[in-house]
Amino acid sequence: MAKLYLADLDAQFMRSVRKAVSRNRSIEVVGQSGDGRKALEDVRRFQPDVLLTDIQLPGMDGLALLRETRRLRRSPSVIICTRFYPASCMDWCFRYGASYFLCKPIDYDRLPELILDCAAERVPQPEEASAEDDSAESIRALLSDMGISSRLNGSAYLVNSVLFARENGLLMKNLSHGLYRELASRMNTTVSRVERSLRNAIGVGYERGSLKDRFPGKPTNRQFIEYLLRETE
Repeated sequence: MAKLYLADLDAQFMRSVRKAVSRNRSIEVVGQSGDGRKALEDVRRFQPDVLLTDIQLPGMDGLALLRETRRLRRSPSVIICTRFYPASCMDWCFRYGASYFLCKPIDYDRLPELILDCAAERVPQPEEASAEDDSAESIRALLSDMGISSRLNGSAYLVNSVLFARENGLLMKNLSHGLYRELASRMNTTVSRVERSLRNAIGVGYERGSLKDRFPGKPTNRQFIEYLLRETE
């Protein structure tokens, strides 16, 4: 059972989240608050697996709340979900250890699976072989230039997607049964988590980075990985 805590001023939004997760018996909402300081007290008390929080909160804003939860002995995975934010805000969220950054309005149908993924584990860090360190660094540098921070969930998967595809080009023939499965196996995770983390990282890069200058529309996972392969040859 994944324990979820909600911190948001928007009562309607929290009702919508509760309705979305109520259909999944593996998620329990253990509390909610519209005040950041109260939310921190409750997180200490209830020890949720996942904290879903807005940035704009009275008492203590979402960034401060995120930072304080990182100091707890049992720190929850944190999903930032907000509507208005400055350009630098997303960078700070991932610098402080957020697992995901969602822009409102959100897709409520996908939310339960995302919460369970965050509750299950943090995304593993890449384990590139030493001979590939230079290649991995060049990929990370390119991703950073495009607005995809190494702290972002999915960045490690993008780096390894390129490295693994170079090892075996056949992995690109069928992503779900090829590349995603290879990533899941070698990075101790699941195919669905790989696919979703890649999509989220690409989406973040498209919304706040330079991907709009490189693609006519938001690229698919395949299109983006193929682009990385070409650019880092």
